[in-house]
Amino acid sequence: MARIALDTLGDDDRRRIDYLTAMRRLWSIEVFGRLRDEFDTLAAREGAPTTLEEAGELVERCPSYAWFGFLERGAQVLKWRVVNDVVARNWETLGEDLRPPHLARAELDPELELPGWYRDHDIHCQPGGVWGAAPSALVYEIGTQVLHIGRNRGLELHRRFTATFPGETYRRIVDMGSGFGKSTRPFKERYAEADVIGIEFSGPCVRLAATRADDDGLEITFRQGDAAATGLPDGTVDVVTGTMVLHEMPPDVLRATFAEAARILTPGGIVRFLEFSRTGDLFRDAVMEDHAWRQNEPFMPGLMEFDVVRELSAVGLAGARWVPFDERTGALLPEGFPERAEWHLPWAVLEAHKPALAASTTPPAPAEGAA
Repeated sequence: MARIALDTLGDDDRRRIDYLTAMRRLWSIEVFGRLRDEFDTLAAREGAPTTLEEAGELVERCPSYAWFGFLERGAQVLKWRVVNDVVARNWETLGEDLRPPHLARAELDPELELPGWYRDHDIHCQPGGVWGAAPSALVYEIGTQVLHIGRNRGLELHRRFTATFPGETYRRIVDMGSGFGKSTRPFKERYAEADVIGIEFSGPCVRLAATRADDDGLEITFRQGDAAATGLPDGTVDVVTGTMVLHEMPPDVLRATFAEAARILTPGGIVRFLEFSRTGDLFRDAVMEDHAWRQNEPFMPGLMEFDVVRELSAVGLAGARWVPFDERTGALLPEGFPERAEWHLPWAVLEAHKPALAASTTPPAPAEGAA
């Protein structure tokens, strides 16, 4: 398994990252649990809310809510400040992780113009985003370890998601918004003969993704480009996938990305994105709504409102649905989201397929000279 940036840090820097991780653990378990108890007490006293708006108003009246929101935002800002400093002080070593690969490929496009919706928001509160400078991909890689409280060190989440795919073999798999490759590598591990391509706007992430894949001996192509305009030929892809990318797109880009997926898919090909969805628990959904603003995720509420069945049908894809996903076990849960005491992202799989071509019902032309 390829190393990650954390592996090269000294004890002092590791302790700083451990502190950030402990802070997130405290917030997600202790503070969230108290907020939930306060919400349930108010709901029992005054009547349970029946709409998301009512639930949001009730959450805001909970005594712990201000502390919960402050700690989430403050911990996120502190995380990037600390991680940026750690990467800068270790750049002489960490910079080697952006070396040119040998087996994997990093196809960079210096002429690519990043769209304003992507460039103008420091998504996740990461200063300069994941594209602004060479170290930003390494900063992002360390930051994701804090996000998952160290539980995705070996890409466990992504391997569990990949294990849900029904096919035994695929010829070509495209991972949209592939980042530094954490969501892409498990597909090449499982489908070794497949042509696996990661599409990503960020040049630094493309470079890091290729290095990490190279270290694992994985022949993957990472291409700097737009998921809504991949440049791939029509009908040449068996699987279009992505992880935590749709909620970072505005509605018009979502539609264009769905249309691009439909264009490049082969008949019978599948779309499967690991994303976030409404859970039906008004408390959790209200807290998730505010999470989007505290984390600089301006397009996340739009995805929650998006009628994916209609939009995917409009581009010729069928069977669209959300299926809850338990990241702890990798189980798909069509019966609904499980009850959980701690804060967690509401993972769900958005799936659809391109209908197979119907067999022709036109009788064959008679052979030349036949009666």
